[in-house]
This record gives sequence, C-alpha cells and structure tokens, in this order.
Amino acid sequence: MANLQLRIAELRRQKGISQQQLAQRLGVAFQTVSKWETGATMPDIGMLPELAMSFQVSVDQLLGLQPLPGEEYLPVESGTRGYWEERADYLTCTRKTIANQDYFGFLVERVWGIRGPVRILDCGCGLGFLSSLLMPLLPEGSTYHGIDLSENLIAQGQKLSERADWCVFPGQITLEQGDFLESDIRDVYDLVICQAVLRHIGRPMEFLEKMYQACRLGGLVVCIDVNRELESDGLYIQGLDYARLCAREGFPTMWRTELEKQDRDYAIGIRLPLLMEQLGLKQVQCRMNDRVNVISPCQDNYSEKLQDLMLTRGWTEDMEAGEKDTVSRFMNHGMTRAEAEDYCRRQREIREHLRRHQEDAGIVTAGGLMISFGWK
Repeated sequence: MANLQLRIAELRRQKGISQQQLAQRLGVAFQTVSKWETGATMPDIGMLPELAMSFQVSVDQLLGLQPLPGEEYLPVESGTRGYWEERADYLTCTRKTIANQDYFGFLVERVWGIRGPVRILDCGCGLGFLSSLLMPLLPEGSTYHGIDLSENLIAQGQKLSERADWCVFPGQITLEQGDFLESDIRDVYDLVICQAVLRHIGRPMEFLEKMYQACRLGGLVVCIDVNRELESDGLYIQGLDYARLCAREGFPTMWRTELEKQDRDYAIGIRLPLLMEQLGLKQVQCRMNDRVNVISPCQDNYSEKLQDLMLTRGWTEDMEAGEKDTVSRFMNHGMTRAEAEDYCRRQREIREHLRRHQEDAGIVTAGGLMISFGWK
C-alpha cells in the first residue's frame, strides 16, 4: 500500500468533473470519493478497472505506479548553468579517478602524434581539469583555453591554474565563462576537446558541429564520454550481489524518454565515432579509457577514496530526504513507481553496507569512458 499514490483527484480535475459527478457515475457516496482522494481509504479492488476505464487510463496509472499520459515532461537540468554552479566538489572528487596520465601520455605521443606546440580549446571545461592532465604532456609553448557555463567553476578553475607549477608564461591558460553553443568562436585551434559534456546536454550533434568548426584544417577533435550501459556494469562492492548492483530495470525506458523529449543521448559515447565521420572528420578512431579504480583498506588513502566515492554517488547521510523527488522525476521520465523505488532501495542498501564496512570495504569501479577522435 505504501507504494500506491492514487491519482483520482488529478484525473478528475483533468476531466472537469466534481466529486459528486464521479460518485454518481460509480454509484458511491461523494464522501467516499473524497476519502479516496485524501488517502483515508482505498477503492475496493473490484472497482479499480471501472475507475481506470472511466478516466481512460490503466489501473497502474490510476494507482500511481506509472506516469499519467500527457504529463508534462520535466527536463534534466544537467545541461544548465545552475546545475553546475554548486558542483565543484563533485568535479574535484570525480576528476581524481577519471584518467591515468601515463595512458594520456601514450595518446599524445604515439596515437595523436603531437610533436610541436598546440592551441587547445576545451568545450565545457568545468574546473579546467584537462589542462592539468594534458598540458604537462604537451610540447613547450602549448596553450589552453577553456569555456564553461558556470561562473563559479570558472572562478575556481582560474585559482587552480594560478597555482599550477607547469604554467610557465602569462596567457598559457585562459578560462572563459559562457555557453559554448552561443559563443562567437573566431579563432581556430589545433586540438578541440570535450569531456563528459555531450552526455549531459540536449543538441549534442550541434555541439559537435561547433567543435568541428573551431578546429583548424589538419587539427584534431577529441570527445571523451561514457556509454551508460557500460557505466552501469562498472561497479563491484565486495559482499553485495553484483547482479543487483548492475540492475537497471526502467533505465532503458527512461533513457529513451530523455532522448525523445530532450535529445539527451544516453549512448552518445558509443555513437561518437560514426557521428564524427558524418561531420567529415578523417581517420576516426575510438579508444577505451584504461582507468579502473580499486578501493581497498590496504591503501594509504583508503578513507579519502571511500568518502569521495560516497559523495559523488550520493550515498550520504541525507540521501533518503531526496528519495521522493527521485521517484517523481524517474516516473516523469518513464519509469514505473516500482522500478524507481527499487532503485532508491538499492542505493540505501549500498549506503548501509558501506557504513557498516567503512573500515574494510572492497570496491572496484570502471566508468566506461570512450575516447573518440578524428582529424579535420
């Protein structure tokens, strides 16, 4: 019964009928309808099909187990400035574990064949993480320019860049607050790159086209992004059922809804090589990022890594406070109530397990990042 949330009042108002009219139609007292709507009582199980039919919905929709047809879609906000203004801690924690510098050194030297100084444009740069990853690997004289929606992230990124020991001349690193899609990019760059941006936004193809335009002839376009299916399988916690950890019932429906309603592409990571070829890039290739993170009590920085993971995954003390909003949002995006509530239940199980085993937890994570690139 706790899983049910009768939608009678909403459906009745949509149809423009009163409690009295509905009661007469069903042959019950109007006080009975009032009690159904307040949750004081539930309709007899035999009456549910008749109620659902009168509103032209399914019984599951009537009971709040599935979203109502035509409900207004609430867009995911992760492509907006406001979403990222307070996400600096999240970005700091995740960027510690996103890449191995030796692998990117291999890409720079052996795969991309960069021999001379290059001008980099980082589209959706956040705190400017890619400057700290790539600049120490690139030839002397290389420069980095990042652009991001968030004023707060840009301000914090500038402070970080000022402390970088590999920044040796003025103007080597510049950061700009703005919407890349709306910005007037007049220069052309040798290396145009984005990381974990396309998965969050609508209009990813338009974003990719603008990256292409900002790249000089002979230059390189690089997109680093996840495939959500791979990402979903990339979590193992010792002592918990791996199959349940990777369960994603309802997520394919939600991802399709977001793609249809918002052009937010859950599979952008695996589509990118072919999208790049469609744009006209040459010698397009795709590599898997080699970083797999192991968290074990044998490690000196075990506690820090565990706390960072719990913060970025939302396994914190106040996670239950947001469960109602999570369920509502997931249902709005196509999940059933049972699927959304099971997801929240799994997250609680993980948090409680890690709380009990905060001294001896064993965890392996793999993000499924795909690195796609091609030359203009």
